[in-house]
Amino acid sequence: MKHIVIAGGGFAGIKLARKLRKQKDIRITLINDLEYFRYSPALYRAVTGFKIGIARLPIEWMLIDSDNVSVVIGRITDINRANKELKLEDGQKIDYDEVIFALGAANNYFGIEGLNEYSYGVKTVHDAIQLKVHIHNSLTQKAKVADENFVIIGAGPTGVELAGALGAYLIEVARKHKLKHHPVKIYLVEAGPRILPQMSEQASRKVSQRLAKLGVETLVNTAVQSETLSELKTSVGMIKSKNVIWAAGTQNNPFFKEHPEVFSLNKRGYVIVNKHLQVSPDIYVCGDNAATTYSGLAETAVRHANFIAKDIIARIHHTGRPKHYEKASMQVVPVGNRWSVFQYKTLVISGGLISVIRRFADIFGYTDVLGPIKALTIWANSDRFEDDCPICDKSQRYN
Repeated sequence: MKHIVIAGGGFAGIKLARKLRKQKDIRITLINDLEYFRYSPALYRAVTGFKIGIARLPIEWMLIDSDNVSVVIGRITDINRANKELKLEDGQKIDYDEVIFALGAANNYFGIEGLNEYSYGVKTVHDAIQLKVHIHNSLTQKAKVADENFVIIGAGPTGVELAGALGAYLIEVARKHKLKHHPVKIYLVEAGPRILPQMSEQASRKVSQRLAKLGVETLVNTAVQSETLSELKTSVGMIKSKNVIWAAGTQNNPFFKEHPEVFSLNKRGYVIVNKHLQVSPDIYVCGDNAATTYSGLAETAVRHANFIAKDIIARIHHTGRPKHYEKASMQVVPVGNRWSVFQYKTLVISGGLISVIRRFADIFGYTDVLGPIKALTIWANSDRFEDDCPICDKSQRYN
């Protein structure tokens, strides 16, 4: 029986385990450094008032119907290619016949002074929980006056989604706590010439207009230079704020750079793979880690997992291997309540209908990693409000 090790429990890792779970001639070990899966499209919603459970899903529960899958919680620190063996941080060693690396991306602060120390993140479940508590406290512990600047750095999808949702959440928290009315300013800071740089100029322009209507001030061509406890220094001046949120740069997981004898990297630090997403006959690399055209998107990670599953099965049964994993992905970015922008290749559509489509698209997103029944259960409860504050928790959801 072939032993397949999946290194990483993100979209690619979980999807691959589910695709191979019925293969009786395969034994699977999935290794992840945390006990839960992060559903990243819902992180901004978890920050802005909704249940953390829509973004944090226990891996064991997700794979409870997968008899041939074992889950190991740990961080991989080394690979012995000659012995086909992985070493974990706790000293445990796990052998493999084939291994698929899908370790996800890591934060990159670009060496900017103070960001790592003073800013808040929004890229992990832990980040989301900390940020939500901080936002709540920054409003409610101000002598009943809400007078803070909130600064989001990075105008990719994560930054835009959070900027669009944050204003409504701040207003709602202030209302529930009966704070005196005072404008709360939200800034979206982008070093490049426009927001959503990975999407078209048309999509960028539509989203800029939408954010302006929501009261978000967008600062493009604005490089962040440093941060202190109370202010952010940028190339266009200082912004006073204790609420700086880092939603910008990512880099490849450092594991690959640490093992140059196994992995070859491109100029951006991502792993060079062949047409089968392999670096050798027994090592695959996919998702955010692979140097492919559309890497960095959840849809791409899922597509890579589907491709690798077909490739592994084809090799076991000596049938024709799949040939294509590159395909343009559809992108949908929600911006505030009941408005989203959609792009596929050159087609760009925005408005309320797209927002409805975006909400229903989550059914497919959850289904990719959960199966249909669990996916519908999570999705049906995804509009539930949740807050540790007893005052906030008494109120109904607001969007």
